[in-house]
Amino acid sequence: MLFRTAKLLNCLLCSRVAMGEVALKYRLMPESPVIDTVAVAAAVPSTLPVDAQLGAHEAQPFAFGLIALEVLVIGPDRAGLVDEVEDGLASLEGIQSVELLEQSLL
Repeated sequence: MLFRTAKLLNCLLCSRVAMGEVALKYRLMPESPVIDTVAVAAAVPSTLPVDAQLGAHEAQPFAFGLIALEVLVIGPDRAGLVDEVEDGLASLEGIQSVELLEQSLL
């Protein structure tokens, strides 16, 4: 898991991320095993604040047939960003919970 995160961050750093930005890695847990993670991933950018963007996403087997969606969000290091991102992600249809896994300055 740590290797995957390092790989994602390295990929983002190669694209010349400006200073003063933060990377937020979330785990989105679906309500049931039948939730379409591809559709959820496609809906993520529309729930993010205007100054944040989806960096990457990956579906990960979790437990009991559930497929968790891990998303990496890049945005400015400002007060309130984490709350806005979490509120947006929690509003996605079919998502039961949103967990912040990692937060790092870029």
